[in-house]
Amino acid sequence: MGLFDKLKGIKNAVQSATQAAPQQQAQPEQHQHAPQQAQQHAHAEPEPEPQLDIAGFDPDNDEEAFYNAVLHMESEGQFGGTDESRAEIMQRYGIRNRSHWQDVKAAVYHVLAHKYGDFNEVSQREMNWRQGQMQAHMQAQTQKAAAGGAFKPVEGVTLEAWAALNAAIIGGGNAEDLIKGAGIDMARWQRVSAEWNAAMARDTTFAITTAYGNAFQAASQGKYGNLAREAAAARAANRDLQIESPMPYENYYRLMLEQAYAAKQGKDPIQSLKDSGLTVVDWTDLGAYYGYLFNRDAGRNWAKYQAIHEKLDAEFKAKNPGVDVDISF
Repeated sequence: MGLFDKLKGIKNAVQSATQAAPQQQAQPEQHQHAPQQAQQHAHAEPEPEPQLDIAGFDPDNDEEAFYNAVLHMESEGQFGGTDESRAEIMQRYGIRNRSHWQDVKAAVYHVLAHKYGDFNEVSQREMNWRQGQMQAHMQAQTQKAAAGGAFKPVEGVTLEAWAALNAAIIGGGNAEDLIKGAGIDMARWQRVSAEWNAAMARDTTFAITTAYGNAFQAASQGKYGNLAREAAAARAANRDLQIESPMPYENYYRLMLEQAYAAKQGKDPIQSLKDSGLTVVDWTDLGAYYGYLFNRDAGRNWAKYQAIHEKLDAEFKAKNPGVDVDISF
Protein backbone atom coordinates (compact mmCIF):
# COMPACT_ATOMS: atom_id res chain seq x y z
CA MET A 1 0.00 0.00 0.00
CA GLY A 2 1.94 2.98 -1.28
CA LEU A 3 0.76 5.85 0.91
CA PHE A 4 0.24 3.60 3.93
CA ASP A 5 3.85 2.42 3.62
CA LYS A 6 5.10 6.00 3.29
CA LEU A 7 3.17 7.04 6.38
CA LYS A 8 4.47 4.01 8.24
CA GLY A 9 8.03 4.88 7.23
CA ILE A 10 7.70 8.46 8.48
CA LYS A 11 6.00 7.33 11.68
CA ASN A 12 8.67 4.74 12.41
CA ALA A 13 11.44 7.24 11.69
CA VAL A 14 9.93 9.78 14.07
CA GLN A 15 9.33 7.15 16.76
CA SER A 16 12.82 5.69 16.50
CA ALA A 17 14.44 9.10 16.56
CA THR A 18 12.32 10.23 19.49
CA GLN A 19 13.25 7.15 21.49
CA ALA A 20 16.91 7.64 20.62
CA ALA A 21 17.02 11.17 22.02
CA PRO A 22 18.24 11.64 25.59
CA GLN A 23 15.39 11.59 28.07
CA GLN A 24 15.15 14.02 30.96
CA GLN A 25 15.38 12.28 34.28
CA ALA A 26 12.53 12.84 36.72
CA GLN A 27 13.58 14.49 39.97
CA PRO A 28 12.99 12.43 43.14
CA GLU A 29 10.17 13.58 45.40
CA GLN A 30 11.10 15.57 48.50
CA HIS A 31 9.26 14.07 51.48
CA GLN A 32 8.50 16.07 54.62
CA HIS A 33 9.63 13.19 56.84
CA ALA A 34 13.23 13.47 55.65
CA PRO A 35 14.45 16.86 56.95
CA GLN A 36 18.00 15.62 57.47
CA GLN A 37 18.32 14.54 53.84
CA ALA A 38 16.85 17.82 52.67
CA GLN A 39 19.35 19.77 54.77
CA GLN A 40 22.26 17.79 53.30
CA HIS A 41 21.25 18.76 49.78
CA ALA A 42 20.19 22.31 50.58
CA HIS A 43 23.35 23.79 49.13
CA ALA A 44 23.95 21.18 46.42
CA GLU A 45 24.05 22.41 42.84
CA PRO A 46 21.07 21.14 40.78
CA GLU A 47 21.99 18.61 38.11
CA PRO A 48 21.88 20.19 34.65
CA GLU A 49 19.23 18.88 32.27
CA PRO A 50 20.63 16.94 29.34
CA GLN A 51 21.41 19.22 26.41
CA LEU A 52 19.84 18.27 23.11
CA ASP A 53 22.06 18.89 20.11
CA ILE A 54 19.72 20.40 17.51
CA ALA A 55 22.63 21.98 15.59
CA GLY A 56 21.41 25.02 13.65
CA PHE A 57 17.74 24.02 13.50
CA ASP A 58 14.97 26.02 15.19
CA PRO A 59 12.11 23.51 15.64
CA ASP A 60 10.04 25.93 17.71
CA ASN A 61 9.83 28.50 14.92
CA ASP A 62 10.76 26.72 11.67
CA GLU A 63 9.96 23.03 11.77
CA GLU A 64 9.51 22.96 7.99
CA ALA A 65 13.23 23.59 7.50
CA PHE A 66 13.86 20.43 9.49
CA TYR A 67 11.33 18.39 7.50
CA ASN A 68 13.04 19.57 4.33
CA ALA A 69 16.40 18.46 5.72
CA VAL A 70 15.01 15.01 6.61
CA LEU A 71 13.59 14.64 3.11
CA HIS A 72 16.93 15.47 1.49
CA MET A 73 19.18 13.66 3.95
CA GLU A 74 17.12 10.46 4.09
CA SER A 75 15.84 9.94 0.54
CA GLU A 76 16.62 10.34 -3.14
CA GLY A 77 14.60 10.62 -6.32
CA GLN A 78 12.28 13.30 -7.67
CA PHE A 79 11.33 14.68 -4.25
CA GLY A 80 14.44 13.58 -2.39
CA GLY A 81 17.95 14.88 -2.03
CA THR A 82 21.16 14.89 -4.01
CA ASP A 83 24.80 14.87 -2.93
CA GLU A 84 24.81 18.63 -3.52
CA SER A 85 21.64 19.34 -1.51
CA ARG A 86 22.82 17.16 1.37
CA ALA A 87 26.19 18.92 1.45
CA GLU A 88 24.45 22.30 1.45
CA ILE A 89 22.17 21.29 4.34
CA MET A 90 25.08 19.96 6.39
CA GLN A 91 27.00 23.19 5.90
CA ARG A 92 24.02 25.46 6.60
CA TYR A 93 23.03 23.76 9.86
CA GLY A 94 26.47 22.72 11.11
CA ILE A 95 26.13 18.98 10.59
CA ARG A 96 29.59 17.42 10.89
CA ASN A 97 28.91 13.98 9.42
CA ARG A 98 26.21 11.34 9.01
CA SER A 99 26.59 10.16 12.60
CA HIS A 100 26.13 13.70 13.87
CA TRP A 101 23.07 14.06 11.62
CA GLN A 102 21.44 11.03 13.25
CA ASP A 103 21.97 12.55 16.70
CA VAL A 104 20.63 15.93 15.61
CA LYS A 105 17.63 14.36 13.89
CA ALA A 106 16.76 12.43 17.05
CA ALA A 107 17.08 15.58 19.15
CA VAL A 108 14.88 17.70 16.90
CA TYR A 109 12.19 15.01 16.72
CA HIS A 110 12.36 14.85 20.52
CA VAL A 111 11.77 18.61 20.77
CA LEU A 112 8.87 18.45 18.28
CA ALA A 113 7.27 15.46 20.03
CA HIS A 114 7.41 17.39 23.31
CA LYS A 115 5.95 20.47 21.60
CA TYR A 116 2.99 18.66 19.98
CA GLY A 117 2.38 15.99 22.62
CA ASP A 118 3.48 12.84 20.84
CA PHE A 119 5.40 11.57 17.83
CA ASN A 120 2.23 10.58 15.96
CA GLU A 121 1.29 14.23 15.65
CA VAL A 122 4.79 15.08 14.47
CA SER A 123 4.70 12.37 11.80
CA GLN A 124 1.35 13.70 10.58
CA ARG A 125 2.67 17.25 10.38
CA GLU A 126 5.71 16.05 8.44
CA MET A 127 3.51 14.08 6.04
CA ASN A 128 1.27 17.12 5.53
CA TRP A 129 4.32 19.22 4.73
CA ARG A 130 5.53 16.67 2.17
CA GLN A 131 2.13 16.55 0.50
CA GLY A 132 2.17 20.33 0.31
CA GLN A 133 5.51 20.21 -1.46
CA MET A 134 4.17 17.69 -3.97
CA GLN A 135 1.06 19.81 -4.54
CA ALA A 136 3.17 22.93 -5.14
CA HIS A 137 5.27 20.97 -7.62
CA MET A 138 2.18 19.78 -9.48
CA GLN A 139 0.73 23.29 -9.61
CA ALA A 140 4.00 24.54 -11.10
CA GLN A 141 3.90 21.74 -13.68
CA THR A 142 0.33 22.64 -14.58
CA GLN A 143 1.23 26.31 -15.04
CA LYS A 144 4.20 25.32 -17.18
CA ALA A 145 2.02 23.02 -19.29
CA ALA A 146 -0.56 25.77 -19.75
CA ALA A 147 2.12 28.24 -20.82
CA GLY A 148 3.34 25.71 -23.37
CA GLY A 149 -0.11 25.30 -24.92
CA ALA A 150 -0.89 21.86 -23.46
CA PHE A 151 -4.46 22.92 -22.63
CA LYS A 152 -5.24 24.46 -25.99
CA PRO A 153 -8.76 23.33 -27.04
CA VAL A 154 -8.99 20.44 -29.47
CA GLU A 155 -11.32 21.35 -32.32
CA GLY A 156 -12.87 23.96 -30.04
CA VAL A 157 -13.41 21.56 -27.11
CA THR A 158 -11.57 22.48 -23.92
CA LEU A 159 -10.24 19.88 -21.48
CA GLU A 160 -12.80 21.07 -18.92
CA ALA A 161 -15.71 20.71 -21.37
CA TRP A 162 -14.50 17.25 -22.42
CA ALA A 163 -14.16 16.20 -18.77
CA ALA A 164 -17.64 17.52 -17.92
CA LEU A 165 -19.23 15.59 -20.79
CA ASN A 166 -17.41 12.43 -19.76
CA ALA A 167 -18.59 12.91 -16.18
CA ALA A 168 -22.20 13.24 -17.38
CA ILE A 169 -21.90 10.17 -19.60
CA ILE A 170 -20.31 8.00 -16.92
CA GLY A 171 -22.91 9.31 -14.50
CA GLY A 172 -25.59 7.59 -16.55
CA GLY A 173 -26.52 10.18 -19.16
CA ASN A 174 -27.22 9.24 -22.75
CA ALA A 175 -23.94 9.79 -24.60
CA GLU A 176 -25.46 10.64 -27.98
CA ASP A 177 -27.89 13.14 -26.51
CA LEU A 178 -25.25 14.82 -24.36
CA ILE A 179 -22.72 15.11 -27.18
CA LYS A 180 -25.34 16.35 -29.63
CA GLY A 181 -26.63 18.81 -27.02
CA ALA A 182 -23.11 20.24 -26.76
CA GLY A 183 -23.16 20.92 -30.49
CA ILE A 184 -20.64 18.20 -31.34
CA ASP A 185 -21.15 15.48 -33.93
CA MET A 186 -19.98 11.95 -33.14
CA ALA A 187 -17.01 11.96 -35.55
CA ARG A 188 -15.71 15.18 -34.03
CA TRP A 189 -16.25 13.80 -30.50
CA GLN A 190 -14.21 10.71 -31.31
CA ARG A 191 -11.34 12.83 -32.68
CA VAL A 192 -11.43 15.12 -29.67
CA SER A 193 -11.46 12.19 -27.26
CA ALA A 194 -8.61 10.48 -29.08
CA GLU A 195 -6.46 13.61 -28.96
CA TRP A 196 -7.09 14.41 -25.29
CA ASN A 197 -6.39 10.79 -24.35
CA ALA A 198 -3.18 10.89 -26.38
CA ALA A 199 -2.17 14.17 -24.75
CA MET A 200 -2.55 12.63 -21.31
CA ALA A 201 -0.54 9.59 -22.37
CA ARG A 202 2.29 11.81 -23.67
CA ASP A 203 2.41 14.00 -20.59
CA THR A 204 5.00 12.49 -18.24
CA THR A 205 4.40 15.28 -15.69
CA PHE A 206 0.73 14.20 -15.22
CA ALA A 207 -0.31 17.86 -15.35
CA ILE A 208 -3.02 17.19 -17.95
CA THR A 209 -4.26 14.09 -16.12
CA THR A 210 -4.48 16.03 -12.88
CA ALA A 211 -6.35 18.90 -14.52
CA TYR A 212 -8.73 16.42 -16.16
CA GLY A 213 -9.39 14.70 -12.83
CA ASN A 214 -10.14 18.01 -11.13
CA ALA A 215 -12.47 19.06 -13.94
CA PHE A 216 -14.21 15.67 -13.93
CA GLN A 217 -14.84 15.86 -10.19
CA ALA A 218 -15.93 19.49 -10.41
CA ALA A 219 -18.61 18.45 -12.91
CA SER A 220 -19.75 15.39 -10.94
CA GLN A 221 -23.49 15.19 -10.36
CA GLY A 222 -23.19 12.10 -8.19
CA LYS A 223 -24.47 12.01 -4.63
CA TYR A 224 -20.87 12.28 -3.33
CA GLY A 225 -19.74 14.96 -5.77
CA ASN A 226 -19.50 17.56 -3.00
CA LEU A 227 -17.04 15.30 -1.17
CA ALA A 228 -14.78 15.02 -4.21
CA ARG A 229 -14.85 18.78 -4.76
CA GLU A 230 -14.01 19.39 -1.10
CA ALA A 231 -11.09 16.95 -1.33
CA ALA A 232 -9.77 18.75 -4.41
CA ALA A 233 -10.04 22.14 -2.71
CA ALA A 234 -8.39 20.85 0.48
CA ARG A 235 -5.56 19.26 -1.48
CA ALA A 236 -4.92 22.45 -3.43
CA ALA A 237 -4.72 24.44 -0.18
CA ASN A 238 -2.93 21.64 1.74
CA ARG A 239 -5.51 21.80 4.52
CA ASP A 240 -7.76 19.43 6.44
CA LEU A 241 -11.18 18.46 5.14
CA GLN A 242 -14.12 20.58 6.25
CA ILE A 243 -16.96 18.18 5.36
CA GLU A 244 -17.80 15.31 7.68
CA SER A 245 -17.43 11.74 6.43
CA PRO A 246 -20.66 10.21 5.10
CA MET A 247 -19.70 6.88 6.68
CA PRO A 248 -17.07 5.55 9.09
CA TYR A 249 -13.70 4.83 7.48
CA GLU A 250 -14.15 1.14 8.34
CA ASN A 251 -17.24 1.01 6.10
CA TYR A 252 -15.32 2.58 3.24
CA TYR A 253 -12.41 0.17 3.63
CA ARG A 254 -14.88 -2.71 3.58
CA LEU A 255 -16.24 -1.38 0.27
CA MET A 256 -12.68 -1.21 -1.06
CA LEU A 257 -12.09 -4.84 -0.19
CA GLU A 258 -15.41 -5.91 -1.72
CA GLN A 259 -14.48 -4.23 -5.01
CA ALA A 260 -10.91 -5.55 -4.95
CA TYR A 261 -11.97 -9.15 -4.33
CA ALA A 262 -14.73 -8.93 -6.92
CA ALA A 263 -12.23 -7.73 -9.53
CA LYS A 264 -9.74 -10.44 -8.60
CA GLN A 265 -12.43 -13.08 -9.05
CA GLY A 266 -13.41 -11.74 -12.49
CA LYS A 267 -16.77 -10.34 -11.47
CA ASP A 268 -18.41 -7.46 -13.34
CA PRO A 269 -17.15 -4.31 -11.55
CA ILE A 270 -20.23 -2.29 -12.49
CA GLN A 271 -22.54 -4.91 -11.03
CA SER A 272 -20.34 -5.20 -7.97
CA LEU A 273 -20.75 -1.48 -7.36
CA LYS A 274 -24.49 -1.71 -7.95
CA ASP A 275 -24.67 -4.46 -5.33
CA SER A 276 -23.20 -1.95 -2.89
CA GLY A 277 -25.64 0.76 -3.95
CA LEU A 278 -22.98 2.74 -5.83
CA THR A 279 -22.31 4.01 -9.34
CA VAL A 280 -18.89 4.41 -10.95
CA VAL A 281 -19.10 8.15 -10.29
CA ASP A 282 -20.03 7.55 -6.65
CA TRP A 283 -17.03 5.27 -6.24
CA THR A 284 -14.66 7.74 -7.90
CA ASP A 285 -15.91 10.58 -5.72
CA LEU A 286 -15.70 8.52 -2.53
CA GLY A 287 -12.16 7.48 -3.44
CA ALA A 288 -11.09 11.09 -3.85
CA TYR A 289 -12.51 12.00 -0.46
CA TYR A 290 -11.36 9.04 1.60
CA GLY A 291 -7.96 8.91 -0.04
CA TYR A 292 -7.32 12.46 1.12
CA LEU A 293 -8.89 11.83 4.53
CA PHE A 294 -6.52 8.90 5.07
CA ASN A 295 -3.62 11.04 3.93
CA ARG A 296 -4.40 13.75 6.50
CA ASP A 297 -5.17 11.49 9.46
CA ALA A 298 -3.35 8.15 9.29
CA GLY A 299 -0.11 9.44 10.78
CA ARG A 300 -1.97 10.97 13.71
CA ASN A 301 -4.23 7.95 14.32
CA TRP A 302 -2.01 5.17 13.07
CA ALA A 303 -3.18 2.50 15.51
CA LYS A 304 -6.84 3.02 14.57
CA TYR A 305 -6.24 2.53 10.85
CA GLN A 306 -3.88 -0.38 11.33
CA ALA A 307 -6.45 -2.16 13.51
CA ILE A 308 -9.20 -1.62 10.91
CA HIS A 309 -7.01 -2.90 8.08
CA GLU A 310 -5.83 -5.96 9.95
CA LYS A 311 -9.35 -6.86 11.10
CA LEU A 312 -11.01 -6.56 7.68
CA ASP A 313 -8.06 -8.04 5.75
CA ALA A 314 -8.27 -11.15 7.92
CA GLU A 315 -12.07 -11.31 7.54
CA PHE A 316 -11.96 -11.14 3.73
CA LYS A 317 -9.05 -13.57 3.43
CA ALA A 318 -11.02 -16.09 5.49
CA LYS A 319 -14.06 -15.65 3.21
CA ASN A 320 -11.97 -15.81 0.03
CA PRO A 321 -9.28 -18.49 0.54
CA GLY A 322 -6.57 -18.52 -2.09
CA VAL A 323 -7.33 -15.00 -3.33
CA ASP A 324 -4.79 -12.24 -2.67
CA VAL A 325 -5.44 -8.54 -3.13
CA ASP A 326 -3.38 -5.44 -2.50
CA ILE A 327 -5.14 -2.25 -1.49
CA SER A 328 -3.35 0.94 -2.51
CA PHE A 329 -4.08 4.53 -1.48
